[in-house]
Amino acid sequence: MRGKVKLSFIENDTMRKKTFTKRKKGMMKKLNELVTLCGVEACAVINSPYNSIPEAWPSKEGVEEVVSNFMEFSVIDRTKKMVDQETFIRQRIAKETEKLQKLRDENRNSQIRDLMFGCLKGEIDVYHLDGRDLLDLSFFIDKYLNGLIRRVEILTENGESSSSLPPPIGAAPIGVDASAPTGFDGHTIQYQNQDQQKPVKFQYQALFESKS
Repeated sequence: MRGKVKLSFIENDTMRKKTFTKRKKGMMKKLNELVTLCGVEACAVINSPYNSIPEAWPSKEGVEEVVSNFMEFSVIDRTKKMVDQETFIRQRIAKETEKLQKLRDENRNSQIRDLMFGCLKGEIDVYHLDGRDLLDLSFFIDKYLNGLIRRVEILTENGESSSSLPPPIGAAPIGVDASAPTGFDGHTIQYQNQDQQKPVKFQYQALFESKS
């Protein structure tokens, strides 16, 4: 696999000239493909220490025509998408920062989801959580409950009988001690009765993954 090229000034004169010739040829080829495939006007002017006269592509007349057509546009139209190197870098930084924040939000959402399930399973003591975790957990629980309520409404609208719907969260089924401890195993609520050898399980569909 070809290694990534380090973008820095080439100190060796011979290597720099060789690279210039190769890159210039490649740029001309790309410009020709752009004009041919997309039907747009394009030109290039290259001034280098290796030629006393600047090189024009596709020709001197072709460059003058493209520039003339461009100058016929108003100043606003000519500059609305024009950026310098600093502006371009700032835009890239802003875009990458936005992507980074999105990933952080997704990771935090996944963390709070695991925290909620951990509390339901009895693996995490909610009283040991800090203020930020409690606030985020409260928001996520509200969001999760709203999703469950909406799910029940959709099933009801589609003609599902109320007996086929899962019981509300926190409500013990008929015949099960409501004061018995509850736990969460995967996506299954378990109600444990002292008179029963096995817990009664009710399946809940996971409505939210790690998407915010």
